[in-house]
Amino acid sequence: MKESGFEIKKVFILLLFGISMGILISVCSGEKKDGIEGFAHVLMIDNSFSPPMQRIPVGGVIEFVNSGNNPHNAIAVDKNWSTEKSFGNIVMPRGSKTKVTFPKEGVFPYFCSFHATSDGKNGMVGDVVVGNASYNPAAKSGKSWKNVAQFSGITRKVPSSYPTIQNAVDAANPGDLILISEGVYLEEITVTTPSLTIRGVDRNKVIIDGQFQRGNGIMVVAADGVVIENMTARNATLNGFYWTGVKGFRGSYLTAHNNGDYGIYAFDSVNGVIEHSYASGSPDSGIYIGQCYPCKAILYDVVSEHNALGYSGTNSGGELYLISSVWKNNIVGVAPNTLDRELLPPERETTIIGNLIYNNNNPKAPIAALEYPSFGNGILIAGGISNIIRKNVVINHENNGIVILPNLDENFWISHNNVVRDNIVYNSTRADIALVGPMSTGNCFSGNEYRTELPVFLEKWNGCDSFLRLPMGGDLSMMLGALGLMVQASDGNFPSGNYKEQPIPGPQINMPNASAAPVRPALTAFEDFNLDLDKITLPEETEKILKSIPRKPSPSTGAITLVKPRSLFPFFYHWLGFLLPFAIYICWTSMSLFDLKDRIDLDRNKKFSWIAAITLIPILSSGIYLLGGGSKYPNWFKRTLVLGGFVAFFLLLVYTGISLMNGIGTKTIG
Repeated sequence: MKESGFEIKKVFILLLFGISMGILISVCSGEKKDGIEGFAHVLMIDNSFSPPMQRIPVGGVIEFVNSGNNPHNAIAVDKNWSTEKSFGNIVMPRGSKTKVTFPKEGVFPYFCSFHATSDGKNGMVGDVVVGNASYNPAAKSGKSWKNVAQFSGITRKVPSSYPTIQNAVDAANPGDLILISEGVYLEEITVTTPSLTIRGVDRNKVIIDGQFQRGNGIMVVAADGVVIENMTARNATLNGFYWTGVKGFRGSYLTAHNNGDYGIYAFDSVNGVIEHSYASGSPDSGIYIGQCYPCKAILYDVVSEHNALGYSGTNSGGELYLISSVWKNNIVGVAPNTLDRELLPPERETTIIGNLIYNNNNPKAPIAALEYPSFGNGILIAGGISNIIRKNVVINHENNGIVILPNLDENFWISHNNVVRDNIVYNSTRADIALVGPMSTGNCFSGNEYRTELPVFLEKWNGCDSFLRLPMGGDLSMMLGALGLMVQASDGNFPSGNYKEQPIPGPQINMPNASAAPVRPALTAFEDFNLDLDKITLPEETEKILKSIPRKPSPSTGAITLVKPRSLFPFFYHWLGFLLPFAIYICWTSMSLFDLKDRIDLDRNKKFSWIAAITLIPILSSGIYLLGGGSKYPNWFKRTLVLGGFVAFFLLLVYTGISLMNGIGTKTIG
């Protein structure tokens, strides 16, 4: 009886171990409450810092990453810090990175000693703003501006009064209108004056052309309330239109195409609207809103195509709405996500409603390594929390229509409490609606019109109106297949189009009566929009698309369907990471039970204890039994059988870690 009691205790200990591991996963992932979450990053580009102003909390960290071809560094103007101290060398070559911590509040200007003057006023310069320190970006030019909410009555015309847009911006006061006549402007504009309205007379004929030489079309740095409308930005090496560190912004009737990072980009900025706009040909996302909470931002009536990601929002959310827009012909349509390499994780509380999302399987789109695994998905929530996905039409995706999955960065971020309801989803190769990963809590699916789902009974077991939503795991095969694509991409082995060669868009709809339309700075753009969720409608082309794309019989074979694009790496990870554990489970369990059946040296209670453990804690318990439970199989056979599986997984893990650490560049999802 004592031995029987010992066996029962072993089973109990194993159960506690399994429960503890589940708790540990929950504790180590998701939303954290204490301390500083995530870290900011600044890219060193030839020859500028992006963003030029980065705001962090006291004690926060900035990771400087050299993504240019030239060597760079970052040195404080007052010489109190530099990347040399943490990196170990004044020269940071391409691909290198280092972190710097800022323990005190204040504004800390810095420069690159290879490409700027040492006073931090000219060349490759930037600012770190720590804590609640006040920041005036125009101070370097001796100006101190205040925001204004009304038009000043002054219009500054380009080129009749000012030869360049930058000349007009530099001369303007808050509240002025800068009106730009037709023409191609070969310049890069930086705005540090708040409350300006920068407007073209014709969206298709007022063009800011970076010639693949200049970084941004228009960049607004810490200048609140700036409006940019009715023009085109193309061929920048970074971004078309870019707001960073602002409160209040609006972009209307904008076209951004063939730019080297983002098309229309708002970072660390709140209270804004992007509307009636078009973005294409970006190797990151066409339209991006990131690192803000609550964002209080609206994307309305926009079209994003031929990008890596149609929309991406890293660590953004809180009154953030994507409505009545079209996301098509990208690698992935809409992809909110959580990453530790930005501040304010996790991504949360984004509402995606009334959108048309289709054909996001474009292998010719420009793409970076870590975007490649997101191929062929309509809406992809990666490590996001409490998002609402409603009344969208999601069609023709080679992996999933709507998928919720965890995201792994420095932490493992589990997606939970997301609501997916009343969407029309069809023609998805793997699943129309899918929940992916080892576990999740609170995600619900109801009222969707679909044919395939993973795992099975997803809506029945996780209905939004159900009293209980099961804290269930999801489809692991998708996660492992995507991991295979990630490892493949880390070696540089993935197809990608060139952002310089993406299709040129045709003429876009102009702003009505642009030359005489009212002028109003965008300090309260979010409130001025007067959002009414009950009045949101699908884009006009939705009915046409629904009629032109017939519903095909479901080709899905569930979790055994390989992730696309199909290649050796996803097949290998799908087999070794997903299917092999099932084979091991069947093999170890059956062999253990057959061995127990024939053993005469164990009494009934001992056999029952082992059977219970093997049943309740699969794989682990059968492995323990085969190695140390007195099995009658030969020792060489048992060790080969059990340790062979662990060695295979260990080698896979080591190979994956080495590949990702050595191969990942500076670009990530988001």
